[in-house]
Amino acid sequence: MSKATSTTDSTLEDLRSTRPVERLLEDSWKTRSRRVSRRELLVETAASTLFLVLAIPLALSALGSNQIDPLLAGGLMVLYALSCLIKFPIGAGYVVPSYMVLVPMLLLLPPGAVPLLTACSLVLGTLVLAAVRRAEPERVFFAISDAWHTLGPAAVLVAAGPFHGSVRLSPLLYAAAFLAGCVVDLVTATVRESAILGIRSRVQIRVIGVVWVIDACIAPLGLLVAYAAHRHHAGVLLLVPFNALLLLISRERTERIAQAQRRLDLIARERTRLQTAVRRLGEALAAKLDLEALTDIVLRGSVEALDADAGRLELRGLEQPRVVEIATSDRVAPALNAAVERTLANEDASQVERDGIWALSLPLGFSSDAGRARGALAVAREGRAFRDDEEDVMRGLVEQARQAATDIVAHQLLRKQALTDSLTKLGNRRKLQADLAERSENASESLPLVLILFDLDGFKNYNDTFGHLAGDAVLARLGTKLADAVRSHGTAYRLGGDEFCVLAGAQSSELHSLIGAAAAALEERGEKFAVGASYGAVLIPHEASTLDYALQLADQRMYARKKRRPSLAADQARDVLMRIMHARQPSLQDHSSEVAQLCLRVGRRLGMTAEELDELSRAAELHDIGKVGIPDAILEKPHGLDNAEWAFMHQHTILGERILSAAPALRPVAVLVRASHERWDGKGYPDGLAGADIPLGARIIAACDAYEAMTTDRCYRPRRAHDAACRELRREAGCQFDPEVVEVLLDELRAIDPRGRARRRAHAQPDTRAQAAEEVVASLREVLARHETAGAHSDAR
Repeated sequence: MSKATSTTDSTLEDLRSTRPVERLLEDSWKTRSRRVSRRELLVETAASTLFLVLAIPLALSALGSNQIDPLLAGGLMVLYALSCLIKFPIGAGYVVPSYMVLVPMLLLLPPGAVPLLTACSLVLGTLVLAAVRRAEPERVFFAISDAWHTLGPAAVLVAAGPFHGSVRLSPLLYAAAFLAGCVVDLVTATVRESAILGIRSRVQIRVIGVVWVIDACIAPLGLLVAYAAHRHHAGVLLLVPFNALLLLISRERTERIAQAQRRLDLIARERTRLQTAVRRLGEALAAKLDLEALTDIVLRGSVEALDADAGRLELRGLEQPRVVEIATSDRVAPALNAAVERTLANEDASQVERDGIWALSLPLGFSSDAGRARGALAVAREGRAFRDDEEDVMRGLVEQARQAATDIVAHQLLRKQALTDSLTKLGNRRKLQADLAERSENASESLPLVLILFDLDGFKNYNDTFGHLAGDAVLARLGTKLADAVRSHGTAYRLGGDEFCVLAGAQSSELHSLIGAAAAALEERGEKFAVGASYGAVLIPHEASTLDYALQLADQRMYARKKRRPSLAADQARDVLMRIMHARQPSLQDHSSEVAQLCLRVGRRLGMTAEELDELSRAAELHDIGKVGIPDAILEKPHGLDNAEWAFMHQHTILGERILSAAPALRPVAVLVRASHERWDGKGYPDGLAGADIPLGARIIAACDAYEAMTTDRCYRPRRAHDAACRELRREAGCQFDPEVVEVLLDELRAIDPRGRARRRAHAQPDTRAQAAEEVVASLREVLARHETAGAHSDAR
């Protein structure tokens, strides 16, 4: 018997035979043509060598004492070689009808010579197969080991005594010879198969049992041929038609087994393909919340389910169009593209052929609250059109994919809505919480995060004045501006109502520009409204490790600043009064704006806070507001005023205070306006205050107003030169003006180049927002400095 390696395919477990012998045949079929392994080489070499060690002495002894007919021996050897080509697959090897020739050889030739002669016949047959490349060359020598079964009957007949030329033997002797052959075959085959293939002895015994039955059925035919050939040696030719018949039967049976095995392989591939497709579908269901994973799984599942070579899935109409491709070569691209484009155009199934490549495409569109998506799923393969049943399978996959994609898009929309403010399209508090948790992992003492909380000022009045629809439009516009302003550093959020938030990572050097840009983005001004924002900032993780505490701390700081700074009602009142001044006397507004800008420069040099600077700028702009109540005849009189007119003129600061005090938000400004014409020596008006009793802001306004007045043309005199005005300020320092304020003012004037005056006129509006941002940045930098110092001390310890 020959050998083969057994394999097992769990995919066909339900289709495989339950009988051990047939199951071994199924397992070993694919490996019967395998190359010789090292283990087999060693085992077969040892078996062949041992056989020759036993067969050669036995043959020499028989040939030495008996005459042999060379023609008969040669004919039987050829017939034996031919019979060995007749192989019926069984177990891990084959059963060969060798007893049909072996029996005549044992009875017509010296029995001792038969094992060696059969070995030579097997070598001859294998040599012919190797010549036509149906067997490997090394198997020529291995064929010797297949003659082991001849040693048993030969030994029995030799031991029974000389009977050469006689075919009439005792039935017991026939039975003994046959049993001896069976025993030797069992032992040698079991040892060899176990050593080479690891086949269990139990299974091998069952295989040998089947072989014995076949040999027992064939042996009587060989005995009849021996009887015929005993009378005339030509009788051995009776074996030829029997061998031919068995050869045809063996080939047909082998072909049927091979065909059945091919069908099993096809079923195995189909089952594997379908199981993979089902598994892909299960993965798609598991990945139901991920559109990217779903499209990839559906495409791969379709390619595998339809045994295709390539595939393409395309979705259009989504926020991010999706295209997935599986291609084995560039040849399939034209067919795939044509099928997809036709399906997208007609929204119907299409099958196209390009250069032998067939492509099948089905529409994959679906609708959701987010809109309608158009798509196509296409597969392609070479040489075969897609059948109707395959199209039905693909339609089922497409339908499942369409439903799953609809659910995914709906879920993503709900998730986005849960994390997004519907009005501004910014992230909400949940989104802020998630982003902070994610970004906090990378935040550190050296690379902190800054959280800035904004609360709109003046928005309630805007909403009440223009309505909620207009208010929503402003919120949406402000949200867009804020997101654009901070995009390079972080993310903007709307926490609800008129509260916005920014979470950003910025270096200390970038804090000023970041906070200033964010605050500027939340400003809207018009003729009848002004909307701005108060804000508080927190460093993470320096000052807070959780979102709740960070928001609480930022909220506290924001409202502390909101209480310190004037409200936007003051801005609105200021704008109204400035328009009144401009309508009453345009030159007053220009003069006041110049004074305000110069006052801010001096105030910064003197270290005034943002709140004080804000009050100073408003007072400087409105310090002449009381003159709207002075008759034009007095204001525009080209000559000097009399005492009565001067007494009337001195009332403009009191009148200005009364006008400003009517707006509660401008009362601190009104105090400065009332004292803006007091003198350092106490000779001013209206209250005769002197020295430090005069508010600092009023002292600054007095000096800056005097300089601007001296350097500006008036109806009653021409303007003075800059140097003359500066000399006048120095002369009046300590009398009319605060000496310290005068020195700072002169330093500031020296710092302004000749074009500085023009620039100040072009930018009369004070930048209090920049000062406020500077104040917040300073406090944050102070926190960073404290942490750096503490870290340095810790390292030193």
